[in-house]
Amino acid sequence: MAIQTIRCRLVLIGSIALFLMVQSCGETNEVTVETPKSPQEEAKNLYTLNCASCHGMDGKLGGSGSKDLTKSTLSDAEIVNVITNGKNNMPAMKDAIQDPEKIKNVAEFVKTLRK
Repeated sequence: MAIQTIRCRLVLIGSIALFLMVQSCGETNEVTVETPKSPQEEAKNLYTLNCASCHGMDGKLGGSGSKDLTKSTLSDAEIVNVITNGKNNMPAMKDAIQDPEKIKNVAEFVKTLRK
């Protein structure tokens, strides 16, 4: 089995475990996705669907060993590269978000999480 496939499965398992832990603590952690009205809103929705389970909506969650996005110093090109191709435990998102323009928009959204 390819290492990338194993990483994807580990991230999925970790995300499910985190979800179950939050649910068992009695907290509500509802994820809502709205119909996008702008590229920025669509980017936020894509982040919510593909990234928030590990990074959190505020970028600080750190699930499955993910980086704290509020402390990121990556350039635009580096962020796009990590989203597209993955890095370490983070799986590549190029299959989930196939449009390069949408990946750039998600990168722009990620930058809004910085302090």
